[in-house]
Amino acid sequence: MNRATAFFCLLIMGSLWGLQFAMLKMAVTSGYSEPVILILTIGSLSIIYAVLAFPTRRDFPFRWDVFRFFGIASVLGYVIPILSVLYVAPSLPSGLISMFACVSPVVAILMAALLRTEKVTLNRAAAVLLGIVSIAIIVAPELELPGQGNAIWMLLALIVPVVFGIESVYLAANWPKGLSAMHALTGETFLAALLVLPASLVIGFPPVETITWGKAEMAIGVFITAGVVESMIYFHLIQRTGGVFVNFGSFISLFAGIAWGMILFDERHAPAIWIAAAILTCALYLATRDKMSSE
Repeated sequence: MNRATAFFCLLIMGSLWGLQFAMLKMAVTSGYSEPVILILTIGSLSIIYAVLAFPTRRDFPFRWDVFRFFGIASVLGYVIPILSVLYVAPSLPSGLISMFACVSPVVAILMAALLRTEKVTLNRAAAVLLGIVSIAIIVAPELELPGQGNAIWMLLALIVPVVFGIESVYLAANWPKGLSAMHALTGETFLAALLVLPASLVIGFPPVETITWGKAEMAIGVFITAGVVESMIYFHLIQRTGGVFVNFGSFISLFAGIAWGMILFDERHAPAIWIAAAILTCALYLATRDKMSSE
C-alpha cells in the first residue's frame, strides 16, 4: 500500500468515526428511545459481521477464554459507550462528545501505568497531564454556572473515553491465541446483542407499519454502515502499516467530529473549546510519540 492510499484510508476512517457520534445524536433526537437504538445498532452489526466472518467459520477458536474475552470486550466496546453517548447526546454538542471520546488514548496510558503493564515515560506522563487540562478547560466553567450547567452531562460523557481506554488495555493484554480480528468483531457484537436482547423483549419495537425511512432511521443506517467500513479499514491498515500509523486516526476523528457537528447541527464552539482541542491534539501526539520511535 502506497502512502497516498494509506493516508486516504486513514482520512476516511477518522471521518467515519467522528460521523458516528453525530448519527447517534441525530437518531436519539429524532424519535427513537436510547434502548431501541442500542438494540438496532448492535443487533445489525452482529448480523453483518457474522455474514462477513462466515467463510472463515472453521477457523473460529471455540474456547472458554475466547467467550469470556468477548463478554468483557462487548460491554466495554459497545454496550456502555453507545448507551452513554445516546443518553448525553440530547444535552451536549456532538462535536464535544467526539472530542471527549478522543481522550481514550490518554486514558489507556493512565490505565496501563496504574496496572503496570507498560513503562511510564516522560512523553506519556505529559500526555496524561495535557489530556486532563483539556477536559478541565471545558468542564470547569460549567461548574460555576447555576445548576452547574452541563457539567453533569459532560462528566457522564467522559464514561466513553474511560471504557474505551480500559478496553484497549484489556484487549492488548488478553487477546486470545488464534483469534482473528474479524472473529473478534463478530464475537463482541454477537455477545453485546445477547446482552441487550432482554431489554428488547421488555421494551418492544414500534409496529412495522409505523416505521418510515425518516431522519432517525437514516441516522441508524449511516451509523451501522460507517461502523462496518471504519472497522474494515482499521484492521486493513493495522495489517499493512502497523499500529502507529492507525493511531493518527485520532487526530482526524477529533476535528472530523467537531466538523460534522457544525455541518449537521450548526454547532458553534467557544474559544475555550478550540484551545482545549489544540491541547488535546498535543496530548494525542505525545501519546503516540513513544510508539513512533519504537517501530
